[in-house]
Amino acid sequence: MIDPRRYFPAVGIGGGAAGVILAIPILGDVLRCVFCVGVMAGAAGSMKFWLDSHQAEDLTPADAATLGACSGAASGVLAWFVSLPIRLVFGEGLNTFYEGLSFVPDVAKQNLRALYAPDTALVVASLPMQVVVYGLVGAVGGFVALQFLFKTRRSDG
Repeated sequence: MIDPRRYFPAVGIGGGAAGVILAIPILGDVLRCVFCVGVMAGAAGSMKFWLDSHQAEDLTPADAATLGACSGAASGVLAWFVSLPIRLVFGEGLNTFYEGLSFVPDVAKQNLRALYAPDTALVVASLPMQVVVYGLVGAVGGFVALQFLFKTRRSDG
């Protein structure tokens, strides 16, 4: 059985850095809208930190997905807490800003409108969903990172 606690503090560093970057308005929004590349990069960063500190160990694909999921969840939590005051204070202005951009697809505008909802209850309720979604994307990022970036450290068993 995989024990996710073994991946900390690497998860805290990689996922935390990604979470802070994703909380920055506009930059974080772009990174979220482009296949959640920020969360995947955080998972890859977490994996690099962990592999660098555990030179004698390799990862199975399941381990990589677990490490990525933990990193993604950490990114989601930190991004939520860092962006909370931004969303509450500047949410309406950011909604107006994105509505005025004609090159942004409607589906992206709807997602951004939900992210910067003016309703405090919706903002607070978004934490569990954000953690789950970022965790799932992080799992994919961890798996992909092991296959392409760290293939020499992949273990099949």
